[in-house]
Amino acid sequence: GAAPQVPRATELLRAGMSSLKAARADNFYHPPDWDPRRGSRAELAAARLGEPAWKAHPLRERAKKLGEGILVVRFEMPFDVRCSGCGNRIAKGVRFNAEKKCVGKYLSTKVWSFRMMCAAEDGTSRTDRTRNAHYIEVRTDPKAADYVVAEGAVRVGDLDKLPGAKVPSAEELGVEELADPKDRERRVADPFYGLEHAPAARRSVERARAERVSALEDARASAWLDDYGSSQLLRRKHRKARHSSFAQAAEEAAKGIRHPLLPEAPEDAAAAA
Repeated sequence: GAAPQVPRATELLRAGMSSLKAARADNFYHPPDWDPRRGSRAELAAARLGEPAWKAHPLRERAKKLGEGILVVRFEMPFDVRCSGCGNRIAKGVRFNAEKKCVGKYLSTKVWSFRMMCAAEDGTSRTDRTRNAHYIEVRTDPKAADYVVAEGAVRVGDLDKLPGAKVPSAEELGVEELADPKDRERRVADPFYGLEHAPAARRSVERARAERVSALEDARASAWLDDYGSSQLLRRKHRKARHSSFAQAAEEAAKGIRHPLLPEAPEDAAAAA
């Protein structure tokens, strides 16, 4: 006999199921009326809506402002800076998603600008990117073959340019300082003077360093003159601390306390009373 006829609804359901299986196979859904020889799926969808076909740029989201001359690139900070908005330090080598744009020329060389959002986070509201965003702009300097900070930050070597900033002294930084401030200013202003007096300054620094090393060696010798006695004292101190910790753990276990607790403080006792 003749084969039974399949209803039209069943054929459509089977066609839809087969297309869904194909979609699960390659994660793409191809409409039944789409012919790849006539155009892309985006062009087909645009033709249905009566709109011009949309074509994606190869760079995707990075090129969303390409009409304004801006391209989003991965920029690496060329030196240490301190953000003028939040005051946090950003180390050399930290990477950002920066907006690259040509802002001028030096002779025939383009001057590029890299504008990025400060990525420093310290858990305070001043580093909240949604409510208090800080932007940093770094530009190329073809004349000096270097980068310059145009906005939003200050190079670590130029901390005196920060509003209300205090330049740390040599003692705070832990470095040697020249005895005479006038001599230091003259060396900065006259490189030849600094070159001529470099051996003398180097000898004074080496002498001060040798005195410091000698003082450290004397302090170590006085503290560890008796190795056996020093070791015995240290072991006794560790043994006492270990026994007290064992006793505290046993007391907490007897009370049913499973988690270690901090030692009792007089302030806590006064507050509980």
